[in-house]
Amino acid sequence: MPGQTDRVKDVLRHLNSKQERALCQNDREAGRSAPSPRAFTHSCSAWPVLLWAVGVTLLISLRPASSHPQCLDFAPPFKPPWHLEFCTQYQEFGCCDQKTDNMIAERYWDIIEVLETQGLDLCADSLKEIMCQECSPYAAHLFDAEDPYTPVRELPGLCFSYCQNFHSKCRHVIKYLTQNQLLQDTSQRDMSTFCTMMDLSDQDYCYPKVLNSPGLNSNLGQVAEDPQGCLQLCLTEVANNLRNPVLMLHTEQVGFVWVYLHDGSRLEQPFLDMSGDVMTTPWLGDERGFLGMAFHPKYKHNGRFFIYYSIQVNSKLEKIRISEMKVSDSDMNVADPYSERVILEIVEPAANHNGGQLLFGLDGYLYIFTGDGGKAGDPFGKYGNAQNKSALLDDPEARPEVFAYGVRNMWRCSVDRGDPVSRHGRGRIFCGDVGQNRYEEVDIIVKGGN
Repeated sequence: MPGQTDRVKDVLRHLNSKQERALCQNDREAGRSAPSPRAFTHSCSAWPVLLWAVGVTLLISLRPASSHPQCLDFAPPFKPPWHLEFCTQYQEFGCCDQKTDNMIAERYWDIIEVLETQGLDLCADSLKEIMCQECSPYAAHLFDAEDPYTPVRELPGLCFSYCQNFHSKCRHVIKYLTQNQLLQDTSQRDMSTFCTMMDLSDQDYCYPKVLNSPGLNSNLGQVAEDPQGCLQLCLTEVANNLRNPVLMLHTEQVGFVWVYLHDGSRLEQPFLDMSGDVMTTPWLGDERGFLGMAFHPKYKHNGRFFIYYSIQVNSKLEKIRISEMKVSDSDMNVADPYSERVILEIVEPAANHNGGQLLFGLDGYLYIFTGDGGKAGDPFGKYGNAQNKSALLDDPEARPEVFAYGVRNMWRCSVDRGDPVSRHGRGRIFCGDVGQNRYEEVDIIVKGGN
């Protein structure tokens, strides 16, 4: 989409309406009490909270990065806010908070109590080791939980030699660790078959080898930096099988908006289907289509959201349209198709440079980043659209909703969250502006700026 090659401007339009002036507060701030975008499979209703998924362009070291820690909930490991009482080996960096640690401890002592009652060997150390692997920073690997479409192991992957030792001394505890009847039966009949089933194809991650691998455990919990200063980062897939996705709200250029559940699966019915209204063509690289979407800062309470898309009138006149819509009263996973209220339409003299970003600033305003109409060299009028004096903010004839000018085609923008401590810079708007032949740029948008 952003591969344009002409020179123009973008106009940032500012909806000066009281009903849009809600303070932008993200109700879903990161924290261990809140799940990640692909976090868990509890029976939660699925918000169209595709706001959680964050799209980034990263400069990553070309040096192979072997370590890939991941938790059972698909989230990265973390340092618990409070120390762990039971699985203490993972209290500096792992996948358990205090609540999960307490739950594991309760299950452990319940098993110990049964073993004591039956007069069996307690196998306390081995039992604790295996149960605490849920807290390992590599829990997703140990339990084969990386793929949300396959069953998660009930027991962690055990290296063959470790499994043999565990089986010879403690096979009587296996029935208390898993409900898997095949594992229970095999553990009583054949140690070799059982340990083959418990092993992992990737030997780097079976327990306890996973603890001893320098490639996995060096700098674990720290940001690794190569000699050139590039950071090693882990990426998580949040969605796939999309056609021309245009932003990380799971919108497709052809006019569909989808809801993804926390386990990474997608609902069969789209949240919104605008494919019958959106102007699209088979032309590869066409910049028209469904280009933007923004949830109202108080969407949780009012169900309002805004969309930005291309239309064609009478098979000839092309426009971009910005509309308000609402979620269905009866189904939170579906938009009300009859709720559309058109806010703004702008005639497009060319097929490219249609902008498309919608976002709410921290001032509560909805910012609309439009293209100027396209074509190379900004050929419209005496000065072109980019420097049209009638669009100046301090010109008596200027439109009051124009916020800034002199840029070309702001394809994607973002609001600065600011320094986490001082909050310095909070609320600034950054935009990537497409260059014509030689330059690309990132701009900080200021009121009246050129």
